[in-house]
Amino acid sequence: MSLVGALNIGRQALAAQQAAIQTTGNNISNAGNADYARQVTSLSATRDQRVQSGIFVGTGVQVDAIRRQVDDALEGRLRAATSDSESAQVVQQQLGQVESVLNELGDGDLSTKMSAFFGAWSNLANKPQDAGLRQVVVQNGQAVAGWLNDARGQLNDLQTTIDQRLPDLVNQADSLATQIAGLNETIATAEGGQGIANGLRDQRDAVVKQLSALMDVKTVEQPNGVLNVYVGSEPLVMGTDNRGLTVVQTGTADAPVPEVRFKSNLGTVSLKTGQIGGLLAAREAVDSVAADTDAVAGSLIYELNKVHAAGQGLAGFDAVKATNLVADPTAALNDEKAGLDHPSANGSFVVHVKDKSTGLVTSTLIKVDLDGVGGNDTSLNDLKTALDGVAGVNAAVDSAGQLSVSADSSAVELSFSQDSSGALASLGVNTFFSGKNATDIAVNQAVKDNPSLLAAAKNGQAGDNGTARLIAALETQPVAALGGQSLTERYEGTANRVASAAAAAKTDAEAAQG
Repeated sequence: MSLVGALNIGRQALAAQQAAIQTTGNNISNAGNADYARQVTSLSATRDQRVQSGIFVGTGVQVDAIRRQVDDALEGRLRAATSDSESAQVVQQQLGQVESVLNELGDGDLSTKMSAFFGAWSNLANKPQDAGLRQVVVQNGQAVAGWLNDARGQLNDLQTTIDQRLPDLVNQADSLATQIAGLNETIATAEGGQGIANGLRDQRDAVVKQLSALMDVKTVEQPNGVLNVYVGSEPLVMGTDNRGLTVVQTGTADAPVPEVRFKSNLGTVSLKTGQIGGLLAAREAVDSVAADTDAVAGSLIYELNKVHAAGQGLAGFDAVKATNLVADPTAALNDEKAGLDHPSANGSFVVHVKDKSTGLVTSTLIKVDLDGVGGNDTSLNDLKTALDGVAGVNAAVDSAGQLSVSADSSAVELSFSQDSSGALASLGVNTFFSGKNATDIAVNQAVKDNPSLLAAAKNGQAGDNGTARLIAALETQPVAALGGQSLTERYEGTANRVASAAAAAKTDAEAAQG
């Protein structure tokens, strides 16, 4: 080998080792950079030179490549763990707030207030003429209604907070997907089928890591160096194209539900983890608790009112207005067009007209024909006509669909009993509660103003306690609308479910961080 050849081997060796040292220095300088992948220099001997027949001499060393030390399978697992951790933390945080709303471990929870409320009815049954006990029933009823109002309001606030945060996170994810698509193009151009653009790939991996914190994604690298990103089985980034992400509102105008969709075709995005997935899961949990709270409140209103409406207080009514409106007064009371949350059934009730001076009571049976036969089912207008036809009774329906029933003189007063149709409770006549669910439940203003109207009796006698006993028993009585559960069982089941889910989310969050 010539002197020039020997010097050339030295030059190549120095250059190769310089590259290796520079790579090592680069690794050291980026030791604190979480987004940097360690690099190694790959060296190989250059092609041998033939000096004579059968004899070859080495010509030095060359740098084959500078490669990133990345395990794609491990990176995928780390991204999945990041998504799981972020999701668990979001769910834990949101369910923790739901637990605070229910406050089941405190003295101000619904179970305690409902127990006190039904206990007050039980006490009233012992002394149905006691004015003080009647006031206690009203106060405890207001406490239950106030708790439900407040809890439902706080759950609405949680829903609103989630709904406001979700679009921001989705926009961030969409922006990150756009960055990945852009980096794909830059990497493909820079590498040109040869070499590896390590710095650009580090940047792209960092962006994918940020995206995995927001949503669960999978990646597949293509031969030309671009990285396709999938959400579930659907592609989000294909080469240099980002299908985009957006939030659309589904559900109803009164109860909108946000959903994450692809911008390109509004297709459904399957999200399970990440902050976005966690928010969606949390919102579903909040929706479920809100629905259960409404179900408990709605059943409490109707079941109690159904008993109360057929009972009598210490005094009768001079006039009473229904608390529920009928959308179409000409429609049958059990028709959807009537718009009643709890439609009436085929049956009847009795209206009593009592002469205040003589105590003489005249009772009239009012039929509620809802058998679906003959095309003559009872509408609100029909009911008004039947009531108006009773001696001593005036009835009217205003333009809003509200029924009013009054005595035609100050000499008489009215009361009701034996309602097998549920029409009085459905319309909100002689009821204890007003409202439809947890958002608007309240003690009937007429009862608040005059607790003597509180119906404790069932037979019209002041000392009777039949209605009070029936209402006190509602605390543990199975309710068909609640799947056979009692009011307290349904609420306690909801509270236990939230507590279990919050504990599971906490465990998942701690496990993911560990």
